[in-house]
Order: sequence, then structure tokens, then C-alpha cells
Amino acid sequence: MNKLILTCCSVLLMGTLSLTVNAKETNYPLTVQHKYGISVVPNKPKRIVTLDWAGADNVLALGYQPLTSRYWFGDYKDGIWPWARTLLTSAPEVINGEINYEQIAATNPDVIMAVRSGISRQDYQQLSKIAPVIATPVGEGDYTMPWDKRARLLAQVLDENTQAQRLITTIEAQMSAVKKAHPDWAGKTFAMATYWNGSVGVYSGDDMTVNFISKMGLTLSPDVADLTRKGEFYMTLSEEELGVIDADVLFWYVTGDNKKQIESLALRPYMRAFKEGREIMLSPDSLVNGALSYSSLLSLPIAINQIVPLIEQAIDGDVNTVVPLAK
Repeated sequence: MNKLILTCCSVLLMGTLSLTVNAKETNYPLTVQHKYGISVVPNKPKRIVTLDWAGADNVLALGYQPLTSRYWFGDYKDGIWPWARTLLTSAPEVINGEINYEQIAATNPDVIMAVRSGISRQDYQQLSKIAPVIATPVGEGDYTMPWDKRARLLAQVLDENTQAQRLITTIEAQMSAVKKAHPDWAGKTFAMATYWNGSVGVYSGDDMTVNFISKMGLTLSPDVADLTRKGEFYMTLSEEELGVIDADVLFWYVTGDNKKQIESLALRPYMRAFKEGREIMLSPDSLVNGALSYSSLLSLPIAINQIVPLIEQAIDGDVNTVVPLAK
């Protein structure tokens, strides 16, 4: 399940924590409220299972070896992309497809992270028999929790708040530097789209990658913003509604199968994004697609370095400026 296939918290301590407050340390037992109830982490975890798409990245970033990694997409069958590879010293159990409770139980975890996992209530109940489960926070969609909030929640569970904040601050500084270096991006619009199951898909204003791009100075297309519903990261459009995603920069998530479908959309030649060479095509195995989709403490610095030159090429509105397919 990649950025394309994804179409296919309140947190309370026995002390008290809000995710908007950077606590200096975690007090155990830690009580976490989420959409399926309340979980209690009795002591500082050492053995961490993550069921989250890209969840192993943040576990590694905070200095732990994940017991599991969930295969998502790309050529890395253990789900570990190059930005995280050097930190991995032990092979995780790879979750590929449906969650196997016995596979999880065999790892003997202290905690199970399932914030960006899409687990059902039944999954939660079964997994809770193994270890405390941290599910999606109240008020967040299964796949919409911003990257920094996900990192802070994991850090609070592991009592690694200082390390997480250091990495978050570094990434935020990178984004701010990009915005400062590109004042011409102010007021320029963007949209992120794909083609899936016979319809055009557009990523909403609640999508974490859309929010990430916005932090570097671009503005989500007002038409897309108007369609956004809280907690939903993705929407479908008919081909006749293609104008909704026309923008100063238009990102397309493409595969070998859907690239031809995107290129043959009847109304695409009439879009300003097409006529002025403002489209950015992101292939599923490209480093930039992986880094954006993972949106982790380890991948986002890569995403920034990879995406900025592509935006610079697309945003000039010169059809003669070639924007290469990101591979």
C-alpha cells in the first residue's frame, strides 16, 4: 500500500500530557486515550512492535530496533528504505499483507504502535491481549495525523522526547529555509493526484503530505480545500471534474499502469498545469515518492532535498522547462 495504494489524542499521563506540550520526560504508568479506548503502558518500553505504515522509521530514529516492519511499496521487501537502512542492526519481522496476530505475539513486545495502521476495533481487541496498543488518537483520521504529532506521540511512549524534538526542529528549520529561499512561491497553488480504479484521485487538505508541501510555502488549491472533509486524506473525482486539480504545480503519483491513463485523460490538454509544463510525475519506486509517503523523521530531510528542485522546474510556467519523471 503506497501513497497510491492507500487509495486502494488525546494523551493522558498518570501525570497529564497534551500533544501540544513538549513534556521533558514521560511518567509511567502512561495512560493513552485513543479512538478505541484507553491503553496503559506500565513501564518504559524496550521492545516495540509497529504496525504503522512507515512506522519502523521513527522507531529507528529514536534509537530503538523495531521488532516489526510493515512492507508498504518499493523495492525494499523489509519495508526499510535507504534513509533508515544504516540504523538497522537486527532484522525485523516483516508484516506483508494482513496482520498476523501470532506473528506479533511471537515478538514478545512491550508496546504495539498502531497510529497509522488502519487497524479495526477487532484488531485492537486481539492485539491488546498481547501488549498495550496505541491506536489512532481521538479526532485524527487513520492516515491523516501530521508527521510531527506522530513522532511526538511515539517519543512520549518511549520517553525519548528530547531526541524527537531535536529531529523535528531540524526538519522544521529545513522547511522554513526553503520557504524563505522561495518568496515567489507565496500564493502559488498546488494539488496532488493520481488515477486509481477508474477515477481521478486527489489528496485532501487533511493529507499529511499535502500539509508538508504547504509548510514550504505553496498553497493548496482552493477547490481541493473546499472538498476536504476532516479525517479523510483522499477523494475521488470524475474525469469531467479534472479542473478541480488544476494548479500552479500539479503532482501526479504514477505507476507503469496508470501513467498512460493519466496522459490520456481527455481534459488534461486543456489544463494550465499541462499546457505550461507544471506537472510533476512521481513514480512509486522513486526516492522522493518513498520519502514523501513515509513522512518520517528520517525520510523528510530526503523528501525536502528531492522535491524542491522539481518544484522549481515546474513552477516557472515555461513549457520548455523539462520536469523529469522522478524515478
